[in-house]
Amino acid sequence: MNTTTTATETRVQILGGIEVIGGSVVLVSTPNARVILDFGMRDLNTGLLQTPGGPRRGHELVDLLRAAELPVSPGLYDPAQLASDPQLAASTRANRDARPTAVFLSHAHIDHEGALGFLDPSLPLYASEETTVMLNALRDTGEYRPGHPLAPIAVDTGETIRVGDLTVELIPVDHDIPGACGVLVTAPDGSVVYTGDLNFHRDGGMRSHAFAERIRGVDLLVTETTMLSFDHPPITTRSEAEIEEILAAELTGVPGLVLMSAYPRDAERAQRLIALARTHGRELVWPSRDAALLAAMGVSDVTSWASERAESDSRPLAAGINRVTVAAVAAEPGHYLVQPDGHDAPALADLPIVSGSTVWVHSQGEPLGPFMPDWEVFQLWLQKLGIAVIEAGSTGHALGHDLLAFVEHVAPGCVLPIHGKRPEALTVSMPRVLPRYGDVYLLDGTVVGHELVSVAS
Repeated sequence: MNTTTTATETRVQILGGIEVIGGSVVLVSTPNARVILDFGMRDLNTGLLQTPGGPRRGHELVDLLRAAELPVSPGLYDPAQLASDPQLAASTRANRDARPTAVFLSHAHIDHEGALGFLDPSLPLYASEETTVMLNALRDTGEYRPGHPLAPIAVDTGETIRVGDLTVELIPVDHDIPGACGVLVTAPDGSVVYTGDLNFHRDGGMRSHAFAERIRGVDLLVTETTMLSFDHPPITTRSEAEIEEILAAELTGVPGLVLMSAYPRDAERAQRLIALARTHGRELVWPSRDAALLAAMGVSDVTSWASERAESDSRPLAAGINRVTVAAVAAEPGHYLVQPDGHDAPALADLPIVSGSTVWVHSQGEPLGPFMPDWEVFQLWLQKLGIAVIEAGSTGHALGHDLLAFVEHVAPGCVLPIHGKRPEALTVSMPRVLPRYGDVYLLDGTVVGHELVSVAS
């Protein structure tokens, strides 16, 4: 994939995602064009805006820039959202970039798309068809997004988008969300690939393996390194079949109610779990927030609570969604599998829990883990009610050995590791450059400049 060098020098900057899991932002530019790959947010569990405070609603962009939680990159942000800070607003207007610019989203996880609503709304946003469906479903079901509403443009598999003298292609990969893609950027003097997030264990990793073949010999590879952050992976790697086997054992072995927490944006798994529950004579009941999203994404046979059930984050439901009352679940608990609201732990006590019998099957649903503010209180309620925890999740990221094998197979001219706490753990045979904020790279990894970028870590 290496091409003959021309007078044009493509430059790459890492604006987010260095030595942290999440917040990925990659800028690829030539003198004639710019493309932005993802514009995510890291978890605000540390720093000036850590929960329970956080940025002020309606003033998020200004607060995040002041707290160095977003890159200071002139000309990217929506001037209207900077109005409360005249200095920031003046800087944005004065430094608008005349080059054609577009944004490409690898997948719809908050750490990759959470800051998109802060960008200048005149910049086109491209994503895969499935990611576009999900972003629209989140908007249409009332999910709060800071900044302006998104208007994603769907890109078909194999389609290329021209931005000035750059050509961009979204290539499917395996992750724990539909529509995940890596991004191939072809420039006059070479090529850049950004992996987004990927793994090689879900459904055999067919998409990710095809992606690896497609990008062999790329000049510069910007890759995620999530699982290299740990000496021992914090979550077990399981296939979808293994996850279903764990849940099936509980659906068979527990005579009464079974609880489960699955990630609602993983529509493929959600559809499988609905079918599995019905195979075992149970109806899977979702909180209305999750049910509305799943139905909007095209998942069938979705069931939620009847309107009289008090929910902390109730959402309107489409006519085709099934409804069930708490009384019906209490009358026949063995006929139901219930996903509790991870942000409303006291509501667990509304359900027909049997201490020592009822189980909670945790399959990457909220609360995700100890790093989330709702985790501790949820665990306390599980203990109080005598609910055992059954782990049935799987990481969405490539394990360390799979990631190293992937990079070696792709054989890029140079690799930049991001989206991980220990990028130095990516030990490979080709040149590797540990990125720094502000450094500007050529496609061979050479640093050719430094620009002010202020991002918290």
